[in-house]
Amino acid sequence: MKPQFSSPLLLVFAACLTACCSLGLGDCEDALAGCTDPNSFNYNPAATTSDNSCIDMRGCSGFVTGMTNSGSITNTLQNAYWDQKMSEEYAIQQQFFSCCPTRLHILLEPNARQKNAYVPYAEAAIYFGHHMFYYTISQYGELAVAGVLAHEFGHSTQNYFGWQTRDMYSELEADAWSGFYMALNKQWAWSQIQGYYSNVYAAGDYNFNSPSHHGTQQERLASAYLGVETAVALLQSGTAMSYQQLHQHFLNQIRTHIAPRNGRQTGLFAEVQYPKNLSRAYIQSLFPFAE
Repeated sequence: MKPQFSSPLLLVFAACLTACCSLGLGDCEDALAGCTDPNSFNYNPAATTSDNSCIDMRGCSGFVTGMTNSGSITNTLQNAYWDQKMSEEYAIQQQFFSCCPTRLHILLEPNARQKNAYVPYAEAAIYFGHHMFYYTISQYGELAVAGVLAHEFGHSTQNYFGWQTRDMYSELEADAWSGFYMALNKQWAWSQIQGYYSNVYAAGDYNFNSPSHHGTQQERLASAYLGVETAVALLQSGTAMSYQQLHQHFLNQIRTHIAPRNGRQTGLFAEVQYPKNLSRAYIQSLFPFAE
């Protein structure tokens, strides 16, 4: 009669085998170390034990060529109408963020769960995910897609000027740049702004101990609203600000009022009141400029 092993004993045996392999002891021909997290860029489905090499791919994570879950680069959303709309919005934003010539690519992620959009550190390019685009359109509307693209242009601006800060501050500042763009350049679409706000809010997380933590939902929404408030103030005063001035303003407000974790946030924002009858030329004169 064959001996019967209980589940706890099997688990102990497996743990011992893993430990022996990691120490170079015993027969490890059948063991393969690698990334065992299916939601990482470099997931290895054949790996039997983790080697702690997993590369996180949550929001704004970069493309890693040749890795299992990186996806592939293309130039189409596979829909002529949305290709045209995306091309038009990209051209508008490139004019707004004129400091920083940035190419736009479409990233075909492996699946909808791994939707993504990001700017790599070493390349002046935005990779906007196919699944990210269609998820955002379906859940939050067209204006929210423009907001995501403006967030990524914010990252491109950070890279261009070499503004290196904590990951969370970089994300919140990109939200502020996004809100600034939306308020200054999208007033005609303000009836759709709730979809933009909802998308920004939903992008927050509470993974405080993660190096990829992007800010809480309240912090991200407050940062977008900071950009909106700043744009309205410029529309009222008629005074433009440079990229560097806006960077310092956003970062100071984020560090002292939005993300100090001191409990001062209320989650309540005053209704935005725009100046009336502003010409397009006047609005464009308030776009950020390079010093």
